[in-house]
Amino acid sequence: MAHRRTTFILLACAATLLGARVSAFQSGGNETLSVDADHLEIQDKVQRALAQGNVRARQGAMTVTSDRAEVLYSSSLVSSSGAPPEISQIRASGNVVVTRPGEKATGSYAIYDLNKRIITMIGNVVLNRGANVVRGGRLVINLNNNAASLDSGGKVGTSKSGGRVTGVFSVPKRNTDAPATTPTTPDNK
Repeated sequence: MAHRRTTFILLACAATLLGARVSAFQSGGNETLSVDADHLEIQDKVQRALAQGNVRARQGAMTVTSDRAEVLYSSSLVSSSGAPPEISQIRASGNVVVTRPGEKATGSYAIYDLNKRIITMIGNVVLNRGANVVRGGRLVINLNNNAASLDSGGKVGTSKSGGRVTGVFSVPKRNTDAPATTPTTPDNK
């Protein structure tokens, strides 16, 4: 019997969760964060939701998939003020894949800090941007400026790095039919 997949819009557990807005992936906007999984457990006293089984979180053009995810939020879902809680962090584990237009990153574990707009991935990280592929132990993606930083995952400045960062980069084909030119320098007299 096929598993029935239940879809939730996080911060939508009951009516309160449906209206939540969070920081956007795209600069300048607010986009709803939706999460669906085979199972979702809300632990309101500790302000978190646990999603398990084929987890998919989507915000704008970005998608995070994993085996499990812990979603941390502020205030109770049943707060007396009526304001929806704000998601502060998603902690994904197990076969984590982050996709954005033209980019795919995989790893064992990821933390998406929605307030800082930073994704940190660790454990056998592979970053694909177009035809370029980079591998390492830890990847930090800053969604504010679209910068990515990859390291071996060890402590910076120590010899116990646990490996190296490797990359394969595409190089544009050069036009070999064009005549070679020699750079000229001004005559100094």
